[in-house]
Amino acid sequence: MEKLFDIIDSLSGEYVEFLTDICNIESKSDNKEGLDRVWEIIKSHGIQRSYDIKELILEKAGNVLSLTYNPKGEKPHVCLSAHMDTVFDKGEFGYPPVKRAGDMLYGPGVIDCKGGIAVSLLAIDALRRYGYNDRPVKFILQSDEEVESVNSEGKTIEFMINEAKGGAAFFNCEGKTKGYITTKRKGIIRLCLDIKGKAAHAGDYFEGISAIREAAYKIIDLEGKSLKGGITYNCGVIHGGTALNVVPDTCKVYIDVRINNQEEYEFAMEEVKKTAATVFVQGTSCEVLHVSHRKPMERTGANVSLFNHINKVSRKYGFGEHKECFSNGGSDAAYTTLAGIATVDDVGPIGGKYHTKEEWCYIPSIAESAKLLAASIIELD
Repeated sequence: MEKLFDIIDSLSGEYVEFLTDICNIESKSDNKEGLDRVWEIIKSHGIQRSYDIKELILEKAGNVLSLTYNPKGEKPHVCLSAHMDTVFDKGEFGYPPVKRAGDMLYGPGVIDCKGGIAVSLLAIDALRRYGYNDRPVKFILQSDEEVESVNSEGKTIEFMINEAKGGAAFFNCEGKTKGYITTKRKGIIRLCLDIKGKAAHAGDYFEGISAIREAAYKIIDLEGKSLKGGITYNCGVIHGGTALNVVPDTCKVYIDVRINNQEEYEFAMEEVKKTAATVFVQGTSCEVLHVSHRKPMERTGANVSLFNHINKVSRKYGFGEHKECFSNGGSDAAYTTLAGIATVDDVGPIGGKYHTKEEWCYIPSIAESAKLLAASIIELD
């Protein structure tokens, strides 16, 4: 592997600059213009290296694509994947958005998940220059992962599954905590309790029926059902009322429900419906509205086998021992797992402070993660 690792080291500076460039393009999930600018850069990257390109042009979500090196390889293909959408509004990080301090890179998406794009493309480019030709190696780019593929109405997920189908392995290159690789993630159900009451002037308080008061009871009831390691119910956003001197006749409570497996989905939905149907303030009513649903990434035998393989390679080439991580966060890796493809998650660069203005990436880990991925692909049975 010495030759391959030397190639990665020689290319690493180029890919750090590449990461800086795409992170300086702000691309929140609903910012199609920014997303498509990143998409164009990655597409151009693939054209320059003569990769096979498949693309999906979307109306609302950012366009997505699949780049394939060595499409005529005889063995089943392997996939690397990452997403380019972030959670930050334009301008939150100032200008330029990306800052470097020694071995640290700070900015929107440096670890979640544009750092994963850089690692994936570096690994594939190194395999190309090394002359690897056993398998096709694909990179699949996603554009609305942070909003559970709502903007594309699930089309990005369909594209990803179709491109990954029949593959020997799927490496989802989200950023990672050093020493851990993820084989299981929770699913996410997002719902809204739409509560109705009766408006009245605050001076005639007892003539009104407060939807916000009803919401308060429902929040306490629902969140009280959360269990460590089990289903959790987080009422994270509330919209209600019109003015301080008006008894509020409407209130919407947005809920993030986390589940471990599909069996818990039905149970969680029934619990939400029970809370919605329970009337704490007489005269109110409540409807449950569905916002989105991301299925869980369950710990399968195939996922564990792929974890064991990459861990064996990591030990062999001096990258250390990894432990299995069971994450409470959702991921598109759930869908490749459900499709029966051996999948591991969080194999991108090392970083932290996800979804905050302190988001960071440890620069040397970009090359190290690319080495581990490239070596794992070469040594895959």
